[in-house]
Amino acid sequence: MLKSQARSTRRHWETLTDDQLLETELMTDDPESLPNLVYELPAGDEEPYVEYKYDLRKSEREMFSCVHGHHQHLAGFVMRKGASRFLVGWMCAKSIYGEDFEKYTADFDAAVSRQDALRRVLEIKAAINPFVEYLNAISNSDVFKHFNRVRGQLETQMPWVFDVLPAAASIDRHIIGASLPKRLCAPGLDVRQEYTRLMADFAATQIMLAGEPEKAAKLIGLIRTRMEGLAKRMEGILDTIREVETFFQPAVLAAICKLANEHDNPKRRKYEAGLLSITCKRDRDKTVITMPKGFELPSPRPLEAFRSALAGVNV
Repeated sequence: MLKSQARSTRRHWETLTDDQLLETELMTDDPESLPNLVYELPAGDEEPYVEYKYDLRKSEREMFSCVHGHHQHLAGFVMRKGASRFLVGWMCAKSIYGEDFEKYTADFDAAVSRQDALRRVLEIKAAINPFVEYLNAISNSDVFKHFNRVRGQLETQMPWVFDVLPAAASIDRHIIGASLPKRLCAPGLDVRQEYTRLMADFAATQIMLAGEPEKAAKLIGLIRTRMEGLAKRMEGILDTIREVETFFQPAVLAAICKLANEHDNPKRRKYEAGLLSITCKRDRDKTVITMPKGFELPSPRPLEAFRSALAGVNV
């Protein structure tokens, strides 16, 4: 019978780094193929430890022989002692090793638990990291500058359009002639500020993944729920930015000009739709607002990929 020794150093599974543990296989479906497998209990004073676990009771393969009495079994443990490995069936593990074996398996089970936590944390990080790059790229782009330019020009140069557009957007498209932008001229809108808050909330949720993997893994469900909420907010921001493109669509410009010519002061102002432009004529003066050069809507594909990755995260 193996005798337990006083614990003076860390046990095997505690000596591995997280990276080493991630690369380590803890289960085996072919224990007899492992190198340095012996069929007699190895001599020496080294303390053995559980290196692998196996359970092939649902398979049709031949049974293994336990090192203790060569009892036949299909579920048990690969024990490691020095360079030697030996098989111990689950019944002998319990009856022969007793409490000592509970100590060995407790270390092994802790390694399994930590490895699972590490993999789950890495899994959600793999979903998050590309999306963070996407968010940073949008933040560093000119898309908000272009959006605010169009919004600011409408507010200062065509105030009637700016003031009426949000209410007109609520009218049925069949009546008005097109689906009009709902938020482009919304009072008090600051889409850049919305985006800044989104990134701050995203970073705060990421922090939940820091620290011990076991603690972070317990929060995976909550993290995923929050990330899904942030993805929905991001979709809303993209829809708002897209309204720059919507505004300059021919049917939309035509509907806006028709509405303005009918309800603004037609004796003082005349509105005309052009190619990616809207013109307001006042006596001999005229104002032209055009689609910003270089405006490019962020691709929605990284957002779609992020959502798909979150859906596949194991909680």
